[in-house]
Amino acid sequence: MPYRYNQVSAHPFQRYAVVHSKVLQAVSTGLSPSDIPAFETAGIPARFSGLIAAAHPDGGALVSAQSVSAPARHVVAAELREFSGFDNNFGLVAKCMIDHNKEERGAPTTKIAASLALKTICQTLLNRISVSYLLSGRAPRIDELRFVLHGKAPWMEIFFDPRLSDEDFELNPDQGPAELFALSICFEEIIQVFHRELGRRKVAPSVFYSTVAISITSPFLVLRRHGARPSDVAGLMRAYLASLGTKINGGVVWRKREHEGRIEYAPRRKACCLKYVLPSRPHLCSTCSRSTATAFFDEVDGPVGGHSLPDGS
Repeated sequence: MPYRYNQVSAHPFQRYAVVHSKVLQAVSTGLSPSDIPAFETAGIPARFSGLIAAAHPDGGALVSAQSVSAPARHVVAAELREFSGFDNNFGLVAKCMIDHNKEERGAPTTKIAASLALKTICQTLLNRISVSYLLSGRAPRIDELRFVLHGKAPWMEIFFDPRLSDEDFELNPDQGPAELFALSICFEEIIQVFHRELGRRKVAPSVFYSTVAISITSPFLVLRRHGARPSDVAGLMRAYLASLGTKINGGVVWRKREHEGRIEYAPRRKACCLKYVLPSRPHLCSTCSRSTATAFFDEVDGPVGGHSLPDGS
């Protein structure tokens, strides 16, 4: 399906795709890539635009605001680093984040501090890359991205190389599966850096990849909180995750229920991160594997903010 674009920002890099009970306690690891028809893989951004249209407008605005753009006016060109600069220097940022979480936020252990840092940095980078793909249908390439590293919050900023032009962002609508492959490569390059500095001997692999997967699919959860139909959200999330490789896909398992003759799914972290949170904030999130309730199944008359639903989502 060809994509049509509606430029909703004056900036050439910000383009958005427009295409107008009975609970079973068993969980599923989701779809395998071989189970996804090629047309569904190619159509993920088009189907995502349908979720935006179905949600409250505030949801779409929140998602769109996270898209990667050209450098903001406050950014000095000399501060922009290519991926190699990010790779070589992220260890210093990670250490600052861990120290901050221990000294300022009260994290009692390095593991908890590292887990909090991982959540923050995944939302800062992986979530924004994911949003850019879902809104445009085109995956950012690692050599197109520029990083600004800080020794304090916001810790990291990500932009497109300011030398890129409109032509560099042209999308061939027949390249849907190829774009997903390019997206998985971009994610993998960045995740390897995160794992080296925050995963090894700090955050357990199951918790690490659960955090990664939830960050990548965060735009879907935002739209669910703003009224998009849960079954539609879950269906597209499953197809999206399955296309991004075994480790990312394995970060989420799926609770199933039979409802009105259909099997519906709700996302759950493969591993609960509750033991990696601050003692003062032991809430259960909507994707917590320890929670017995599954409020994800319930439709929301949006919009609602984070942690304002009964399940903490």
